[in-house]
Amino acid sequence: MKTILLSFSILLLFSACSDNTKICDCLEAGEKLQTFSAKMFSREASTKDLSEMKRLKKIQLEKCKDFQTMDGQQMLDLKEECE
Repeated sequence: MKTILLSFSILLLFSACSDNTKICDCLEAGEKLQTFSAKMFSREASTKDLSEMKRLKKIQLEKCKDFQTMDGQQMLDLKEECE
């Protein structure tokens, strides 16, 4: 499940839009989710952890909804402007 969630998060990061602020927010939300997910690989997830994972996923989905059809190269180009 963790691998699927992580893969889905990465897929969403390479999705669609044009507003750099929104894309940066999307990328930041994805990074937070990925960082939290990575911590779950080193220990057993508690109920609190699962709630936090769902919360972060909801935030990420909301911030990335406009980017679901973006070409991967376009996403990488916009990502450079966020760094």
